Amino acid sequence: MSIHDQDQRARPRPPVSPLALDEVCGVLSGILSDGVDVHRCLAAQASGRIGAPAAVKPLIAALLDEDEDVRTDAAEALSGLADPRAGQQLFENLLGDPCTGVKLAAIETLAKLQDRQVIPWLRRILKGRDEEIVWDEEEFFSSGWDDWVDIQIKAVDALAVLGAGEAIPDIVAAIGVEDGQDMTEAAFKALARMGSPGIEALAGYLDENSTRLRRRAAAALATVDAEEAAAPMARAFADSSAEVRAAALRALAARDPADGRLAALLEDRDAAVRAEAVRLCGRLYPARLSTLIGDASQPVRVAALTALAGVRDFTADEALAAGLRALLDEDSAEVVAAAALALAALAPQAALDALISLLGDADRPVEGRLGALQGLAGIGGGQAVAVLAGVMDDPVRAIRLETMSALARLAGADAAWPNAAGEALLSALRGAHEPEAGEDARGAGNQAAAATRGPRVEDGESRPPADADIAEAEAEAEAEAEAEAFPTSTLKAILSDTPEAGKIMDLPDEGIELTPSDMERLAMAKRIKGKKRVHLEPKVVLHEDIRRFAARVLGDLHHGEVARELAVAVKGADPEVRLAAADSLARIGTRLSPFPADVTHALMSAVATADRDLKLLLIRALAAADGEAVTAFLTGRIRDEDSFVRAEAVRALSKLGQAGSGIEALLDDPDPSVRLSAAKAVAGADGAGAVAPLVDFAFSFEGYHGRQAARLLRGLDAARANALFIDVLRDPARKRTWSVAIEALEELNCSQMARASVTADQIRPG
Repeated sequence: MSIHDQDQRARPRPPVSPLALDEVCGVLSGILSDGVDVHRCLAAQASGRIGAPAAVKPLIAALLDEDEDVRTDAAEALSGLADPRAGQQLFENLLGDPCTGVKLAAIETLAKLQDRQVIPWLRRILKGRDEEIVWDEEEFFSSGWDDWVDIQIKAVDALAVLGAGEAIPDIVAAIGVEDGQDMTEAAFKALARMGSPGIEALAGYLDENSTRLRRRAAAALATVDAEEAAAPMARAFADSSAEVRAAALRALAARDPADGRLAALLEDRDAAVRAEAVRLCGRLYPARLSTLIGDASQPVRVAALTALAGVRDFTADEALAAGLRALLDEDSAEVVAAAALALAALAPQAALDALISLLGDADRPVEGRLGALQGLAGIGGGQAVAVLAGVMDDPVRAIRLETMSALARLAGADAAWPNAAGEALLSALRGAHEPEAGEDARGAGNQAAAATRGPRVEDGESRPPADADIAEAEAEAEAEAEAEAFPTSTLKAILSDTPEAGKIMDLPDEGIELTPSDMERLAMAKRIKGKKRVHLEPKVVLHEDIRRFAARVLGDLHHGEVARELAVAVKGADPEVRLAAADSLARIGTRLSPFPADVTHALMSAVATADRDLKLLLIRALAAADGEAVTAFLTGRIRDEDSFVRAEAVRALSKLGQAGSGIEALLDDPDPSVRLSAAKAVAGADGAGAVAPLVDFAFSFEGYHGRQAARLLRGLDAARANALFIDVLRDPARKRTWSVAIEALEELNCSQMARASVTADQIRPG
């Protein structure tokens, strides 16, 4: 079966019919009414995610369940459904159910239903634990958390949803309670959604002495697109605190970066606010940016240059181009880098010579040279490619790596193949930058000295240790000796500083006898390694580094010639080159399939001598191969003793459309990743014939893969799978596995919205 056929079989089937969905809800309803507590909770959760109308009445009845967890799950399920039939019972639970989770879900649902009978009670909740509402008095003592704090915040949000303007004084009063919780952030957002009275209340906070209150009020007001908010926003933008102005700026820019009021902040008296304004909306005002590149503040200049580089359909005139070229001589490397990018974007032809000069100047800061490099890559063309190829062996590693990444992007963007950028990378992979023979001889002559402290690498190039290096090694040895001589315990330090301390402490002359436990702790302490300096940049040999990174970036070029060169590199002597080449072949295989026959042969032969990491990448790459020999080869790997190899082989066979009968046996594999890979392969290969095996798989290993199996079944034949899981729930002898069946029915029938909102903690690992 081809990959195309496999994709055809994997297409989602039509949704389950309403009658079949009612049957599922009926079974869950029965469990919800008389099942054990664990099953009742699961049935409530499943009913909510399925979202069928038939689930509403059973969930309403579950609001009276004796178990608070069941009531909570039912209330949360009804919150998602937001059915008006649940309103009255949820209202009664809000007042009479002590469970916090039920109250929170009830408040949210009643607000969604626009049930205004709850407004007076929410206003009372804002003030404290109302005596006419039942509360869990033991909650605080058992958990250490006052649940009313959460309910108060939920009440504020619900009042905003209900548009209860009459509750604004209560919200303001709750904010002002000195000993209460800090609810300004939630309350201000709620006020912003409550129309003119809420805006007026927020505007009042702009007169407070507290910068924090003014900042939060300004941010909330900026989210409102109403005429009444214009005057308060003008006050916020004129506030004496830069924090307040910046908060208003960020909030308004998030809503509408083209709002004309933001332009004034490009000239704000505070440099940080100006820089933020440039970042958020500067691209809309290119003429102002041209002035701001000369700002007294470096962050503002950098932000303006960065924004200019991103302006579309804007070309620099001669004056601006000259100004950008002048900035290339700035002392700040950050400004130089940003200017290089802006010059390349706005005046590419005028930028070439300046950027080439900057890139080739080894005395300039690396950040500025990187900006020139990226600018040249953005310009592209033959001259830029030639310059980039010439700095591929630059002593600075950051330059080398960015150069090869840029060449890979240029090679991939060029429709013609072969091209100069790609050839430069292939040349690097072949070893064009290997050291000369004289350098090798010099390194061999110093082998004895290097053996004492390993190869010395500076700026990416290997060199033998000099006299200075030997002196440094001796200094390090002296430091280590001094560290050994330093007291290793508090007691030893006291005794060394105060010789008479032994007499004062009445210590015996022969010392203190250590217990076996003391001896064990001392032995463990001696095994702790001392401090070591961590190098920010790894020590690498230049020519090896070039080959390794070339092997890695060539994976972005999906051409047969590249695959052949990488297949040769897979058999090379450098293990890192082999790994990078294999990984690149696996990436190329996603776009170039099938591989040429010689590449396929090289991959299979390399597996025989590969270590575990390389073997996995080679097998992954073989998923893009073709032929019976490849199928037989991969089939042999599904019996490998290494579970990672087995799983990778299964995935490769599945991608090739060659998941044979031997794959189904792996549904019982000891390793969960192998089992799941096999299940996906079976689903893709057997289509409707895989329903029964996958249902059985859902129950295996204590239901470890129950949800994953159900998701696979959803795309095959959900109706048949539903029937099989329902049969399990109707069999009292299989009650131990009911939880798996309930979760599977949930996954099979959940609504599209519920699928999108499911969180990771609701999914079993595996």
